[in-house]
Amino acid sequence: MQDLPVETAIEPIENILLKIVLAFRILGWVWLLLLVVSSLATTSAPNLSILMAMLFGSLLWTIFTFWISRDQRRVKSAAFVIADGIVVLLVANASYYAGSESLLHGGFPISWLAVVAYASDMRWTIGASVVLFLNQWIGMEIAGSYTTPDQVGAVVFFVYAVIIGFGFDLIRERDFLRRAANKKLAIVTQRQIQHDEQLALADQLHDSVLQTLHAIRVVPDDPVQVSFIARQQERELRKTIYSLRSEHENPFVTAMLAARDDVEDLYGIEIDMVCSYDTEMTVGLSGLVEATREAMINAAKHSGSDLILVYCSGEIDTVTVFVRDKGKGFDFATSTDGFGIENSIIRRLETIGGTALIHSSPEFGTEVEMSVPKGV
Repeated sequence: MQDLPVETAIEPIENILLKIVLAFRILGWVWLLLLVVSSLATTSAPNLSILMAMLFGSLLWTIFTFWISRDQRRVKSAAFVIADGIVVLLVANASYYAGSESLLHGGFPISWLAVVAYASDMRWTIGASVVLFLNQWIGMEIAGSYTTPDQVGAVVFFVYAVIIGFGFDLIRERDFLRRAANKKLAIVTQRQIQHDEQLALADQLHDSVLQTLHAIRVVPDDPVQVSFIARQQERELRKTIYSLRSEHENPFVTAMLAARDDVEDLYGIEIDMVCSYDTEMTVGLSGLVEATREAMINAAKHSGSDLILVYCSGEIDTVTVFVRDKGKGFDFATSTDGFGIENSIIRRLETIGGTALIHSSPEFGTEVEMSVPKGV
């Protein structure tokens, strides 16, 4: 029994097989109970003390089997299999000492075959049936009784061993093949997804990068046009990179980039945007995107700067966006209405629980800091 394999990882199918083992154990004890009742009714002067000790002892062992089955590896251990076999043999031999001959052989010993089949395979199960066969045959020798039911009962152990052992092995084999097929299908599916993504990326690079390079070759002596084409391509590449990195169907970063592109196209100004945080769009983040759009428009219209810097990040409880320019600045106390800051930015954010801080001076330009709580 030292060579009995003990799995370190229990597959889902083992849960089903364990339930079958426990069902065999319950049915075996119920069968034993019926045989005790039958023995008391048909056998003259059986030893009641031995019968009751055997009946309640087997009941306690059945309860113990259920308790130890909480850790499936223990049921598979050689120690439990051997101990279970000893208990089964004690139960089987109790009938002879009680004077009821072999009437108590049957379901409870067969439940041990299920335990062995669960712990190992059909070979060990047949080996366990040999032990039960020899035990019953020795019992018949001691009792001096070789009735046909006793002999058939001894042979039945082999039949059950083959059925149970083969059944458990077949279930495991089919489950292994199913899991192998599912794993292979998952690998094929993943490869197909990667292939489709590669094709999509190749198409995108062909439609954008190659066409852009071709356009630059057409007008190599027009720096303004070349700069415009390169900027357009830069924007597309950034969108592609953010899209490939994002795990969300409706990402916050994509909305921010779309707002940036709209302002760049409308006012012909360069906006350098960096986003280190991404999540699914919400009502609150939609309000933050629109407030950011207004801040970029204000900077494009009034700052006099040729570059706007935008940075968005995710803090512990908030999402924050900074819009900064190095323009001429303004007096926030007297110019908020003219710049549309009060209604377009501050109040818009306040309605969703957010805040806006404006820092502006002629020496450093303007910085608008906007925050909204996560989850709104």
